[in-house]
Amino acid sequence: MRVELRGTIRAALGTSELDLDVPAGGIPLSRLLDEIAAAHPRARPYLGPSTGNSVLRPVHNGTVVPAGEDPLVCPHDQPLLIHAVAGG
Repeated sequence: MRVELRGTIRAALGTSELDLDVPAGGIPLSRLLDEIAAAHPRARPYLGPSTGNSVLRPVHNGTVVPAGEDPLVCPHDQPLLIHAVAGG
């Protein structure tokens, strides 16, 4: 699976995407983020505990994941991690 990176996490890791192995049955988004943090220590400041960190906004198949939700991410999905921005 390809995870697209934008903004601060892209700059921190020096890449615009990560290739990860995801089980055919999928994994919860929180676990995917934990695996990214474990494999890429420089990503840890952006991947707070259980997607509750406001630094990044996970996007799952084109939809922003609301805080507290933990969707199942499958191999064919298109996750994106983007810097959170405030509107006004």
